Amino acid sequence: MKVYMIALLLPLWLPCILYAQKNIEPISLADKSYDQLSKKQLAKVTGKILNANQEDLSKIRIQYSIVNLMGPHQSNATISMNADGTFEFTQTHNAPYQQVWFRLGDYAYTCLYLQEDLELIFDLEKLKRNKVYMIGDGISFSGKDAEVNRQMNAYILFDKEHNPDFYKPLRELEPKDPHFQQKLDSLFTIQRNTNTAFYKAHSTTCKPLIDAVTNAQYTFKLLDYYLTNRIKKEIGDDLLIPIYSISNEVSEYCRFLNYYTKYVLYPDNESRGDVVKVSDYITKIFPDNYADIVNLKFEDNDIQTQNTMYRTLLPKLRSAWARENLGIEIRNLTAKQEKLKRMLDTAPTKAVQSSFGTLIKEFPFDAALSVNNTKTGAELLQTIKAKYPNKLILLDIWATWCGPCLDQMPYSKKLHHQAKEEKVPVEFIYLCTDASSDQQKWINKVAELEQPGTHLFVENNLISELFSLFNRSGFPTYVVIKPNGEIDTKAISWMSGVTLEKLKEMMK
Repeated sequence: MKVYMIALLLPLWLPCILYAQKNIEPISLADKSYDQLSKKQLAKVTGKILNANQEDLSKIRIQYSIVNLMGPHQSNATISMNADGTFEFTQTHNAPYQQVWFRLGDYAYTCLYLQEDLELIFDLEKLKRNKVYMIGDGISFSGKDAEVNRQMNAYILFDKEHNPDFYKPLRELEPKDPHFQQKLDSLFTIQRNTNTAFYKAHSTTCKPLIDAVTNAQYTFKLLDYYLTNRIKKEIGDDLLIPIYSISNEVSEYCRFLNYYTKYVLYPDNESRGDVVKVSDYITKIFPDNYADIVNLKFEDNDIQTQNTMYRTLLPKLRSAWARENLGIEIRNLTAKQEKLKRMLDTAPTKAVQSSFGTLIKEFPFDAALSVNNTKTGAELLQTIKAKYPNKLILLDIWATWCGPCLDQMPYSKKLHHQAKEEKVPVEFIYLCTDASSDQQKWINKVAELEQPGTHLFVENNLISELFSLFNRSGFPTYVVIKPNGEIDTKAISWMSGVTLEKLKEMMK
């Protein structure tokens, strides 16, 4: 009888179950109930490369950039591969669907979303015939996060195919544009229509994630507009969006929410630099979990300052997931501080005069640090050119507090190693301004990054003079001095776009 009743009711239950599964709403990180669903452990990614011999495996570099809930926007890493072609890595924070941009050598580039566990299988025989972008033959996903990854990568391809002209005008839209709001709304009407077309063409359970990412992208651009023009808006539903993933767009949204609150809404200019007071204000005007999210976005590029700031914020957080993740970050920063101390202790301070100034540190990662003592920017430039005749010189003008400067450092570091390995006559010269920084912060940052090259700590008036000579402004600025002495200020916009082949072309 029981079996008969189940058989009778199953046709009625099944559509209800499927409907519920298809339309189930994930719990937002900003929702009070998220603590009850908080994950117990960090998601792990395991992978294997099939149909690859030892020579193949020795040539493949596995790299990824993971989008962070706090700290730097992204963290880059290279994964060690085992002899049998297997590898693994773990997400950095206990957060929903943490986004990872993953590259398998020159064969595959895909976007991962980490929630519980994911297994990647790469068939090198197929990938040698056809490289894969996002999803395709030669990449397969399994594990609890597999379906989300299949759907989200399918969406990325669909979006690029059906809305190719969205991102360029979005990047070019300036907050000072008098028609900013109208243009922004017009662009996102097109984007949301593209999303709707994807939902119609594909059976997807990821609609809440996709909608939330689109809303995050729209809202952080809107916050940038409000921030630039000092427009005050009450914190309400139009600025508070659900957070179902830690993606590029969501991370930027959270960061701009912090900036907007700190620089526009916070009423006291004199105490704006006081983290405790600003944090108390954030806690006062935001709902609990949103307050925690915004508080986690306080940033400083100096490790010690950041760690002190986090330890100050920890008791102010109201949700368990936020305290847990901040604890992870405090432990990571403490480990970095200890590593940095060991590194500085083993590289004793010097006081040796060089052509640039006073050589004060040499690190084993092929870095020499000097305090500049030339009197003018022109003299410094002449000294650099004279020091390295018949070589290609890359000048990187940066600041310890400049986020984009620091984001680009790994790319020049990679180029440095490639050029050295192939004996290409290139010198990497880093000119760090002393504006809003000091000598110890500069030393610490170079050591933290393990950035090879010649590093000079330069007075900002000389940096300003160089900017004038180069007709450039702002950090980072990249300048190429060719072997024949020709100065090119337009050859490099971002180090991420420079290859070793391009460096070789610059030498001609």
